[in-house]
Amino acid sequence: MVAPTGGERGECNTPFAVDNTPLSGINKWPKRPPLRPRHCMIRYRLARPDDIATCVQFIADHPVLRPRYGPAIEHLGTVWHRFLGSDALFSIVSEERGSGRARIIGAQIASFVSEDFATELATPPLKWIGPELLNRCVHGPAPVLTDAEVRRANSTQGLNILVWPTGPRAGFENLPELFQGSQVVFFDAYRGFNMNRIQTQATHPIEIAMGVNSGGWCLRNTPSVHSPSVQESAESVFLQPHILEATKAMAAKQPGSWANLFFAYRKPVIGFTPSEQRLLSAALQGGTDGELAHLLGVSLSAVKKMWASIYLRVQSRKPFDLKIELDESVDGDRGKEKKQKLLVFLREHPEELRPYSLKLLENGNRPGLSARPVH
Repeated sequence: MVAPTGGERGECNTPFAVDNTPLSGINKWPKRPPLRPRHCMIRYRLARPDDIATCVQFIADHPVLRPRYGPAIEHLGTVWHRFLGSDALFSIVSEERGSGRARIIGAQIASFVSEDFATELATPPLKWIGPELLNRCVHGPAPVLTDAEVRRANSTQGLNILVWPTGPRAGFENLPELFQGSQVVFFDAYRGFNMNRIQTQATHPIEIAMGVNSGGWCLRNTPSVHSPSVQESAESVFLQPHILEATKAMAAKQPGSWANLFFAYRKPVIGFTPSEQRLLSAALQGGTDGELAHLLGVSLSAVKKMWASIYLRVQSRKPFDLKIELDESVDGDRGKEKKQKLLVFLREHPEELRPYSLKLLENGNRPGLSARPVH
């Protein structure tokens, strides 16, 4: 939980770049446009299946994480593969770029988990997150939400984010650009979600101070209360089970903090379909309609019909800060102008591209709604 450096609109004060190239079937919910500074040393991109074994080995070799995971480390690759591509999981890898070559030097994984599991993690006696999460996923019931549960919770009571304990390649533990860059990507990726809580455990003493300074609290077994400051040394705290946590309620009491900004949320109003969201997400990253059709695996005529449907939907919902004339123009100057207006709106309103149910949002939080649907 580190305050991002650099602007939210693509400004970047550190020598890293973000590659959010759309990957079919991987990390499905839409991502923000890529940040592309002039000089690049570290690049961040979405994790692919063939990255997992390398990243798991970093964790197995990590002097802090290996003892924490214990025998459960054998399940990490399997569990990661299982949820990669779901709406509940977001994972990136960082690559060192140089001499025309790239090598992975770190990874970050986060997932939406059930309210019961998040509450249990924050209830003493505290446990190490890694083995608890993996053993639950293997032996059941898995605390990671399904796609339907993500959509439902994002439309009703809100989501809980769990940042999985991961570590960098040996030799990169103290590289500030690595930590700062991944936090910028992480912050940007979760904008627009209706979030209640974010939890993690530190893998380095400095992360405890950074988390607390960003508006989070540190929960320890002794004393068994949340604390906005760490009285004992960070080195002694991070060696024992603990939870770094920020909640919407905490953030509301800290205006101007990173946590307050992170939990900011506006309800979506347009109600795009999942296929429309995929098209709009791809369009935010640039490309002609022909290129978008190729990327999405559909015909050019299907893309044009989808744009027409999108404009009709926007016109019917009439968001107050987006005015698009209802006409037949999809191509030409008028069509480009409409598209540009819509994309500018979506950069300011990422909630419109997150998984949600407009019906549930309109009905409000009715009594009896839960994160997990009743079968």
